[in-house]
Amino acid sequence: MTGEISAELRRLISERAHFCCEYCLLPQDFAVHRHEPDHIVPVQHGGASESDNLALACFRCNRYKGPNVGSYDPLTGILTPFFNPRTQRWQDHFQFVEVAIEGLTPEGRVTVKILRFNDDDRTVERRLLLRAGVFPTI
Repeated sequence: MTGEISAELRRLISERAHFCCEYCLLPQDFAVHRHEPDHIVPVQHGGASESDNLALACFRCNRYKGPNVGSYDPLTGILTPFFNPRTQRWQDHFQFVEVAIEGLTPEGRVTVKILRFNDDDRTVERRLLLRAGVFPTI
């Protein structure tokens, strides 16, 4: 299987993620654009369109991640892979500081940086969702 993702697989990915972005935790119900499957290891890097290599991602996380698999940790300068929602627990790599998401590990820090978790529009959105009682989902 290459880049094609069946409707059945899309449904499985969405249900498994409880309809929330597996990176920033944005609930699908409050997103402007429909969440989509993200290849954790992109197809161009040999990743397959299989359940173990797919995560549900909001539009922004998926676009910011693009075909990247990691970045340089802003603390250590070491090349580090992104957080992998199939093999790692969100709570082990991130924490909320009010409405900001802080990376606790090298994987968390590079994911926060490249996926721009704390851009102003995203923190404003989280603050509104928090006030409405629908965020965070963890």
